[in-house]
Formats: sequence, structure tokens, C-alpha cells
Amino acid sequence: MHPELEAALAPLLADLDVSCGVLPLVDDKSWQDDPDAASCWLFSPDGTGTGVWIPTGQREVEQVVMLADQVQEWAVESLWMLDRSASWPACPYHPKRHPLAAREQAEQAVWTCPVLQERICAVGALSRTRIRRRKLRHHA
Repeated sequence: MHPELEAALAPLLADLDVSCGVLPLVDDKSWQDDPDAASCWLFSPDGTGTGVWIPTGQREVEQVVMLADQVQEWAVESLWMLDRSASWPACPYHPKRHPLAAREQAEQAVWTCPVLQERICAVGALSRTRIRRRKLRHHA
């Protein structure tokens, strides 16, 4: 596997492992002909495959954020096929409403609540996340 792709995928696989327990079978066979891209396949427990890719030569944080969206799509489909909640990773503030979104903040790939625009944790650190519950103000 291309080293940049391997580095970008590692924190996402760690997050999948601790937060949903469904891991893809990673096939490092590239499916892109672009010399400026690295790709691989993620296979679900049912045998279906999803191709993921990153442009090479970019900052790692950009690669992780881009790959997070693709891995998130894989996870949603895989969890749905297993008849489990397809909101991955679940937002700790709104667990039944939406998943977290990967963003770049302060030169780091982080999971954020897309409603509150609040950082939850670094991508790859879901297992170490402790969410402080807070009262949300409701505007009348």
C-alpha cells in the first residue's frame, strides 16, 4: 500500500475498531491509473467493496479529512447492511440525529459536531474521547 494512504487510513481504522466494531478487509490493490493518487479497496463483511483514494503529495491532514468522508460512507453502508445504526461516528450530543463530520482545525484532522461546529476529538482518538455534557440553549 502507498505509504501516504496507509498513514491516512490508520487513524480511521482505529476509530472504526473502537466505535462500531466493524472493520473492512483492506485490499491494497490500486484501482486508479492516476500517478498522483493512491487507492485501495475496503471490503464489507458481506463481500461488497468500496474504492477509496487520496491525492498524493498533499498535507497529511488534508488526506485524512478527504479519506474520512470516504471511510464514513463505507461504514454507513456496512452498518446499514448489518441492520445497525448507520450514523458513524455518532455525535455524542445528537446521537440519533447525525454523524460527526471530519474537518481540519488548527492543522489537525478532527471529528466535529456539524450542528454545533464543535470539535469532539482528533481523528483516530475516538477511544480516548470523554464528552462533557452541556446544556444546550434552545432559542424560542
